Amino acid sequence: MKTTMRGLIFVLLAVSGTVLLVGNANAEISMSERENVQMIVRVVEFVTFVTAMAIAWYVWRISKRAIKNKKSKQIKS
Repeated sequence: MKTTMRGLIFVLLAVSGTVLLVGNANAEISMSERENVQMIVRVVEFVTFVTAMAIAWYVWRISKRAIKNKKSKQIKS
């Protein structure tokens, strides 16, 4: 659990740094280019969110299975 929280904090710092860079990039380009870049950024953010949720679900599933196996081994012993 401690490792998960450290990883979560790292991801949040990385995302917040990316948000700052996107803000600076949007200030430097014209309005028509900004709309294209904004659409690309939204698509990338959506894909990143879906990927993060899939990884979290997969890790949760593995940990749930490991706990179940651990409990069944304790009952057999």
